[in-house]
Amino acid sequence: MNKEKSIFNRKGELVETNEVSTLREMRISYYTCLARALQQSADSETVVRLTARECRQTGLPEEACVLRTAAQERLGLTEDEVRKIFRAVYVKGGGELRSAYNQKERIARSVSDFFARRYQLRYNTVKKVEEWRPNDGAWHSWRQLTDRDLNRMTFEQMGEGGEGWGIDLQLFLHSTLIPQYNPLTTFLEGCGRWGQRVDHISLLARRVPTDYEDWEPLFHRWFLGMVAQWMGLDQRFGNMLVPMLIGAQGTHKTTFCRIILPPVLRDYFIDDIKMDNAEQVERVLARMALVNIDEYNAKTEREQAKIKRILAEKDVQVRRMRSDQYVRSLRTASFIATTNSPRPLTDPTGSRRYLCCPVTGVINTEPTVNYRQLYAQAVWELKHGVPYYPTREEECRMEAHNAQFQQMKKVDIVLTEYFEPMERNKDNLMYFPNIVEHLQERVGAANMPNVKDISVALAQHFQTGAYKGHRGWYMRPRI
Repeated sequence: MNKEKSIFNRKGELVETNEVSTLREMRISYYTCLARALQQSADSETVVRLTARECRQTGLPEEACVLRTAAQERLGLTEDEVRKIFRAVYVKGGGELRSAYNQKERIARSVSDFFARRYQLRYNTVKKVEEWRPNDGAWHSWRQLTDRDLNRMTFEQMGEGGEGWGIDLQLFLHSTLIPQYNPLTTFLEGCGRWGQRVDHISLLARRVPTDYEDWEPLFHRWFLGMVAQWMGLDQRFGNMLVPMLIGAQGTHKTTFCRIILPPVLRDYFIDDIKMDNAEQVERVLARMALVNIDEYNAKTEREQAKIKRILAEKDVQVRRMRSDQYVRSLRTASFIATTNSPRPLTDPTGSRRYLCCPVTGVINTEPTVNYRQLYAQAVWELKHGVPYYPTREEECRMEAHNAQFQQMKKVDIVLTEYFEPMERNKDNLMYFPNIVEHLQERVGAANMPNVKDISVALAQHFQTGAYKGHRGWYMRPRI
């Protein structure tokens, strides 16, 4: 799509301006043909035949002319009658030598001709489905092709006297003869050029009231990572950063997540993902643009571990529709999360994946977002080498910041209560058996964690290595 020749209609759908002008010119040409026919005869069938001849000679598409003519109440003819007259004129005028074709050729040409006249078709490479809209000279939204739609098209083709059966129409529709369409990249291509005067990504981030000073620049990185993933820029990893909005109920956290995508891409936004269904997870990763993990704290530790694992995935295996075969597809989904819990994190080793943002007020979701400039800025910055992933220094700051949102298990509470980390000094070195023995002397049996939990907690609690020695930990009992 030419990025200089596109607009958005009222529904937020991308429309080519040259397509709009073509529809307008076609409408004017049709009514000129109809006026000429009405001047030559008063008989309805003759008027339709003359109109069809004029339209064919002018080069107008048959289907749009059929529907406009059938809408002329003064002619008093049904759509089926008008359609048969137009078919006879257009087929005869086309000079097709049908008698020279064998049966298979006639069926193939009949099906191909039917769809070329009646419908516009495309294959959505993100949703992995065929989409259609009427080819009647008016603007229509694209719709997913369902079995009911296919059955209707089959009967319409039969009603025209077409030679194809339902299986023949299915062969055509589920083939590579249908042009491919990627809604994400098509939208980005149609956003035009960024004016470079306003930082629209930062404006979007500032809608969230927070006292976290790194929120704006890190949200900027995440947003670029989301767009980079749509464009397939990183061939090694997916977008591993997850902004997490932490705040009270009613602060419009979920609404903010939804307005990140423009209206035309809202079909590629989902509020939750069922981590216990592996097939759905793979399908969501390959067919969604943005996944909101709503109420993140409600996820079990096992589910959170799965989320951590899939964040680094670049490719996913998706089962084909109506088939038991799996194909590898690029991941398109990025993640964002919301929670009301002040301590939603359970795994200290994965906290660098989360951009925890404490929401201090109601998020501003009312003003209209300038989506064209918002995404045009992202495309421009990516093409000019702006990094779309946090640096190691930024990750370290995130880990330190996220410590306040980490859930403390019983074993962590016990270790924190009875020990304090010390500087590296051989006098401060404590061995594991001494640590366990010290706890057993002071902690009751009901609150005493098992040896395995203590070992894991020590490794995680001192994961930076600042207080961990080769044979023990630099820590001392609290007095």
